Amino acid sequence: MTASNSKKMTVAKSRSILPYLFVFLAVASLPCSGQFGDIFKQTPASEAKNEKKTPDLRAQLAKWKAETEAELAKLERYGEVEALPEGVTPADLTTRRRHLEQTLPTIARHLLILDDAKKPAEALKAAKAEAAAWQGFEDPPPHSVLMVDDLIERKEALEDKQASNRSSVEVFKTTLSGLLKESKAATEAAEAALKTLGEANGKKATSQWKLDTARAKQRSLFIRASGLEHGITSLEEEMRANEVELGLLSRKINEAGDNLVFHEEDLDRIKEASADRQAAIRKEGAEARRRLAKASAERDTTAAALAKIKENPDADPAALAMAELNAETAAVTLQALQAVSDTLDSFIQIEAFVPEAYEDRFTLLVTRDKTERKAALESLASLDQRLDAWEIVSQNQLVVVAADIGKGQARVSLLQSDDPALAALNRQRTVLWEKQGVNQRAHQSITNQRRTISRWLADYGAKESAPWYSPITETASRSWAAVKRLWNIPVNRYEETIEVDGQEVMQVRFVSLGTIIIAVILFVFAYLIAAKISGRVQRVLVHRKLIGEAQARTLRNWLMLLVAMLLALATLNWLSIPLTIFAFLAGALAIGVGFGTQTIIKNFISGIILLFERKVRVGDIIEVDGTLGVVSEINTRSSIVRGFNGIENLIPNSLLLENRVVNWTLNSNYLRRELKIGVAYGTSPQKIIEILNEAAGRHGLVIKEPAPFAVFSNFGENSLDFTLYFWVELNDKTNGLVVDSDLRIMVEKRLTETGIGVPYPQRDIHLSADRPIRVEIAETAVETVACDTEKTQIP
Repeated sequence: MTASNSKKMTVAKSRSILPYLFVFLAVASLPCSGQFGDIFKQTPASEAKNEKKTPDLRAQLAKWKAETEAELAKLERYGEVEALPEGVTPADLTTRRRHLEQTLPTIARHLLILDDAKKPAEALKAAKAEAAAWQGFEDPPPHSVLMVDDLIERKEALEDKQASNRSSVEVFKTTLSGLLKESKAATEAAEAALKTLGEANGKKATSQWKLDTARAKQRSLFIRASGLEHGITSLEEEMRANEVELGLLSRKINEAGDNLVFHEEDLDRIKEASADRQAAIRKEGAEARRRLAKASAERDTTAAALAKIKENPDADPAALAMAELNAETAAVTLQALQAVSDTLDSFIQIEAFVPEAYEDRFTLLVTRDKTERKAALESLASLDQRLDAWEIVSQNQLVVVAADIGKGQARVSLLQSDDPALAALNRQRTVLWEKQGVNQRAHQSITNQRRTISRWLADYGAKESAPWYSPITETASRSWAAVKRLWNIPVNRYEETIEVDGQEVMQVRFVSLGTIIIAVILFVFAYLIAAKISGRVQRVLVHRKLIGEAQARTLRNWLMLLVAMLLALATLNWLSIPLTIFAFLAGALAIGVGFGTQTIIKNFISGIILLFERKVRVGDIIEVDGTLGVVSEINTRSSIVRGFNGIENLIPNSLLLENRVVNWTLNSNYLRRELKIGVAYGTSPQKIIEILNEAAGRHGLVIKEPAPFAVFSNFGENSLDFTLYFWVELNDKTNGLVVDSDLRIMVEKRLTETGIGVPYPQRDIHLSADRPIRVEIAETAVETVACDTEKTQIP
């Protein structure tokens, strides 16, 4: 078996536990000595034995729930029975309690997701089975129009649900990405807290508190991320099931086709159902009116009580405020119930549209008379317009009631739980929620009816017969009307004084787009004629040597500029367009010049500041806007930075003031550089430091003050790592890269002389095969190579 095949098999196995994988890995990465480290801790033998088993996530969540509840109960003792550990503040207690309290509902949501985890897969399986089993309608055509309407409405509702699910999945994936980043940060915080606990001297209680807090946050994030991933998986499964169902619905709708039947019995059933719904709404409206009368009486009572308290100059302010709130609540309740009653009355009218619309559709399906069909289409169009108005009104009502609810919620959030005003405000919110619910029902009914009627209009309107030339005439008529509207668009208006019967009268006139187009055409035509004439005159004058070529060209340019001005004036005068209408163009030109020159002026002033401030000077090595090089010129608008690759970059002066600029030679030409090296384990660190310092001291371009120094920087993966720090002077004679190269050569030479080697990277090799590996012993002697085979596995 090849390595790639082995890898594919491993991936295939892991896919079956993908919903649990990152929770398992994240929790298993916790230190084993900690509070949660033994959750999935296994010995190598048990690990091999249980390799194919999936972690019991539900049991683990239950365990975490019990631990979290126990920790919360323990936290309740602080401040009452026990004192907080030294160094732990009440804010730390609040933070830890918040993490624990957030964990409990997160676990509950996760368990609910796990409970419903199989439903999308089962729905997908059932949808595929239904789609495979459906071979057509049992009854022969024509099919019932109500059945097809039901299929279309189900398809539209499913498409809306799919769009919502797709949006939710994108949002969940973005949230999951953020949670994984938070989990990584929480893991690092827990590791840091564990390290602090190991180094604590005398403050282990404080360090343990911080560690427990970090782990509580880490656990909460793990559970949230796991639940979110399960939710994404369930939504994706549900979307796949919906796609299969949508395909089946499309097949059924296409199978039904246009051969539909609409019986009078069907129409009668629609009317009866609509009548039943209207009766239920009337009953609901009668109850709303009864409550409205009661609310009106309560409003009068509270208003009288408020007036009585206001008459008393020694009234208690608290009692006055409560009376005002009661009066306000009664008024809000009365207003909301009045709105509910009005909405229910309107709801009855909306429901009355249903049988009317189906009667028109019945006419379109059954009747062949063109007059009756046209009347039915016009009636449907009228209904669509009326529902459009109703929809706008209901949407506005929903916005208003949502604003009222939000305002009430803001007031409630400012009150304590024992505040007597809370009950009155809750009554206000309750009646507003009732109003919102009724408005939402009406709005949903209107939206559904509009969608259905619009579909009918699109279906039947296109089928109506029309003359063969009607599309051509309609297109031509619309195009001509559009051209006329475009031609007569008023571009500007101006006032003109005219004399009528010896009196001056102010008249308002408009300049249309068509007038301006005519003026432009006349101007261009006259200008071209003048250009031809002037060109001919220029050639004649030059040919006769009356004037030079360059002088003639300059004279012609100035002459054409004068001709253009005269033609512009003449064209405007011929069209009776006064020059005053172009006053706005002069203002726009001034604004345009201001905007156009602001960058030039900004860079000019920036150049002056640079010259006086001298933070960036010619010869400095700077890094700005991703460009590194030497400043060769500082001009009025821009500066020239010559890169080390020889390319000269023009940098606007404003960038040197507004952006972050690194000046390597502002106050000093000295630059510290680093040289890193790794040697084999077992080498004397002091010897390596001496070699590095010796090499830096022998190089003539390395500055002796500050003196170079070498440090033992790290225990590397394959080597002991050392770093040499040294200073060089930035000038035209010193190249830092060459100095680095020289030092590496010197160090390599000394290492060779002393027999110290630079180690090669070491890697663990894992072999996987589906049959025993053939091993042969060669007679030729080979050099024994020591290698780390602790983790090598050869099956």
